[in-house]
Amino acid sequence: MVSALVVASAVLLGVVVFRPSKSNADASAIVGTTDSLRQPVHWHADFAVFVNGERFDFDKPEFISKEGEENNPWVHIHEPRPTVVHVHREQTTWDEFMRSLGFELTDSKLSLPDGRVFETGGEASLKFYVNGVRVDTIMFESISDLSQVLISFGPESDSEVRETQIPMVTDQACIPSELCLDRVPAVPEPEPCTKSSGSCTG
Repeated sequence: MVSALVVASAVLLGVVVFRPSKSNADASAIVGTTDSLRQPVHWHADFAVFVNGERFDFDKPEFISKEGEENNPWVHIHEPRPTVVHVHREQTTWDEFMRSLGFELTDSKLSLPDGRVFETGGEASLKFYVNGVRVDTIMFESISDLSQVLISFGPESDSEVRETQIPMVTDQACIPSELCLDRVPAVPEPEPCTKSSGSCTG
C-alpha cells in the first residue's frame, strides 16, 4: 500500500514537474523566435525627411545598401531610388528603419546621424504624415506597401508642410514593386531588389 502511494506520488510529482518545464520551454521558444513569426514580404514605400525646410539627402554611401551587404537585412534603401524603402519582413517599423541608418526618432524628437538633435519646443515641432494625412506618431507604425511618409521638423504650419513638403515625397515605390512598368525609363538604371528579383533578401 505504502509503495503504491509512493509510486502514485512519484507519478504525480513527475507530472507536476514535467508540465511547467514543457510550458517554460514553449514560452521560451515563443519569446526567442518572435522575429521568426514576422512573415517575409517584399514591400516598398516612399519617404522623405525635412529639417527646418531642408530635405535630408539619403543619396549617400552610408545610407545606400548593396545587395547582400544591407545595413539591415529586413529594411533598407538601394540605388537608384534613395527615397524608397525596401521591406522584407512584415511589421517592420519606421523606428527599425531609421535606427538602421543612424537616426533616432520619438514622437517629439529627431536625432540625426551626425549628432544633431531636433526636439519639439517653441515654434518648431516634429510632424508626421502618412499618405498626406497627419498622424500623431509613426515610430512604431509598420511600414506598409506603397505608402508615402513624411517626417518633418521645423516651424512650418500644417498648411505650409502640405503646400511645400508633401508634394516632394516621391511616388516611386511602385517601380521596384513592378506595379507601374509604364513608368520605368526607356533606358533604365540597374534596379536591384525588385519584386521578382531572386537575389534580394527575403
